[in-house]
Amino acid sequence: MTPAQQAVSPFGGVQFDFRGRVAVVTGATGGIGGAVACRFAAAGADLVVHGRRADALAEVVTEIRKQGRDAVAVTGNIRDPQTAADIAAAAENRFGRVDILINNAGGNFGARLDELSVNAWNAMIEANLSGAFHLATACLPSFRRQGGGAVVNIGSASAGHAHPLRGAYAAAKAGLASLTRTMAWEWSDLNVRVNCLEPGAVVTAASRFAAEDVEARVARFVAMNRLGRPEDIAPVCLFLCSAGAAYLTGQTVVVNGGPHTATPADIDLVRAPLAE
Repeated sequence: MTPAQQAVSPFGGVQFDFRGRVAVVTGATGGIGGAVACRFAAAGADLVVHGRRADALAEVVTEIRKQGRDAVAVTGNIRDPQTAADIAAAAENRFGRVDILINNAGGNFGARLDELSVNAWNAMIEANLSGAFHLATACLPSFRRQGGGAVVNIGSASAGHAHPLRGAYAAAKAGLASLTRTMAWEWSDLNVRVNCLEPGAVVTAASRFAAEDVEARVARFVAMNRLGRPEDIAPVCLFLCSAGAAYLTGQTVVVNGGPHTATPADIDLVRAPLAE
């Protein structure tokens, strides 16, 4: 069975209704962010999409409009607080509100902790933690005015594990999970729900798992025996913003294809019979 076949649920599709809602999605030029934005559009939402490449954002806007929804694009570096202000202003100017915020933008590169410069450390923290903070607080006046909203911070399963060569990234994502819990408490009286979605290894065009041999090696460590796709993450994101999750806030939802084993030796014991 191929990864694509394994990804198809035997229980049918999942439908959401976000008509009349406005969603902001950062890092929407491809991968998880692009899939989330298009899935919200298919569910009836209008969107503000953010990214650093205007040409790629224009393609996402075109796809959204093909589905009969409106969209506005905002370019900028999520590390800059002004970008957060620009995104919130674009939503207000175009739609007059923000109902949903998906903090997906971030960054990642490999280096040992002792090899990180101060600038490199700061870049990881700003891209993966501070940017989400700035944008959430920029959207808060809209949430307050209209009586509520939903925020999903896209973290990483790395937050709960040692992650050699990705220490700054994992630390920032762990901070994002903590920030999510505090946001959920402090903003609960405003009817703003805040949750964190932590994907495991997800194959995108830009990910280090994109090579077929790398994907196959890493998939052995996943209980479902395949890596994730953006299409696995997007519907969980929509669920967290839906009425079905109305009593869910301050939670971290890990979407990684299954729990880790106690020891890598278990994998050979389990996988070997399947290969015969």
